[in-house]
Amino acid sequence: MNKKTCCIVFFSFFLGIYSSLAQGGELLIQQYSKGPGLDENYAKWSLRFGPQLNRINTDLGTSSPTLTLGGLLEFEYRLSKNVGLVSGAQYTPIKYSYIEGDSTATEQLKYISYPLLLRLQPTPKVSFGLGVVYQVYLKGDKKLEKEEVQILTPFAEGIFRNTIGGNIPVGYHLGRRVLIFGNFRWVRRASPPTQPQTNNTSGFQLGIAYRIWKSKLSP
Repeated sequence: MNKKTCCIVFFSFFLGIYSSLAQGGELLIQQYSKGPGLDENYAKWSLRFGPQLNRINTDLGTSSPTLTLGGLLEFEYRLSKNVGLVSGAQYTPIKYSYIEGDSTATEQLKYISYPLLLRLQPTPKVSFGLGVVYQVYLKGDKKLEKEEVQILTPFAEGIFRNTIGGNIPVGYHLGRRVLIFGNFRWVRRASPPTQPQTNNTSGFQLGIAYRIWKSKLSP
């Protein structure tokens, strides 16, 4: 499946979910003459940043992931009090190891990820979402370790490339400013069959996002 097809599938799924939510809200209004939170004000725009732990592995079946520390900056536009669109940028380093001959090889890759997701917040404390992520490759290297000898080799251009995939976040809102979240994400891109490295990765992220700005409250 190419990148264009992936985008079409994910955005079609988005539109289906949002359409269902909108219809559900209309039914609530018809039944109870009041939708959830319609009498409360909320900020249309908000901006958050924070640290993020990554545990992401390849699909090779021979590699073991290592925890890395990244960060994120995200902005959210609220379509309603309970539904928002989220985007921004994430610094996503990926690190994993495997055995190569009689040595241990470690690949360290650095990416900037650009997510776009639909976030639902059915309660003041809990939120979840579904989205796409476009991952831009920055640079990477391979470290070979044998006993006390280490050899560090940067990857040549063209081995690792930009990738696209999806993510499924779940969050817990601690007060009005702090969001603690977990996220499962995956990205895919075909590589030449003769290439030992892969552009396909998946794994989990755990982080804290602190709200540093919000717009004026909207009725």
